[in-house]
Amino acid sequence: MAANAINFQNQAYDTIKKMILKTELIPGEKISEKELEEKLTIGRSPVRVAIIRLQKEGLFHVVPQSGTYVSKINLQQVYEAKFVRENIEKLIFIEASELITEKDLAELDKIIKLQKVYAETEDHSNFLLYDEAFHEFFYTIANKKNVWNWMQLLNLQLNRFRMLSLDVNWAKIIHQHEEIVQAVKAKDKQQIETLISKHLHLVDENTERLLKAYPNYFL
Repeated sequence: MAANAINFQNQAYDTIKKMILKTELIPGEKISEKELEEKLTIGRSPVRVAIIRLQKEGLFHVVPQSGTYVSKINLQQVYEAKFVRENIEKLIFIEASELITEKDLAELDKIIKLQKVYAETEDHSNFLLYDEAFHEFFYTIANKKNVWNWMQLLNLQLNRFRMLSLDVNWAKIIHQHEEIVQAVKAKDKQQIETLISKHLHLVDENTERLLKAYPNYFL
């Protein structure tokens, strides 16, 4: 397959995936392949390939004799992802605490500063991007980047949920990241475990509010 064709397919995939994450494509909404082609202006084939790929990842589903729909956010999958992340990240962050360098700490400081910038401008997409970058960096420090890559499919529903909850969580997330960095720097294993649990339990805190605000978005 030509390189340009692959690039167009990846571009279509990334763009449509972001549209789902940002709820530009609403959970439960019927999609028009033609409208997506017109919006992306990269042709029918890349869009179709992207839709098939996203369907395999659970972000679209097909209803026979009806059409293709944006999948609703699966709360069971959200909680399963949270469970895996919480238990794995306790180990990852503790391992990272034994390996972290001053250079690593400086990089984490940059990430948190960028999160503050995006919180001030209420830029949901970039805030979540650097929220993920914060967590991913610890996997890199711990030499467990393949574990992070493996978890990305698991993270899809969790990140859709988290995007909806950002409006009320900007400051809390940033503060918790700062606390986690201090615990890692101090190599305080017990505090690391406590803070990781607290951080990921934001999902529990937000569930009732989001179900009331967006009752038609969830399974």
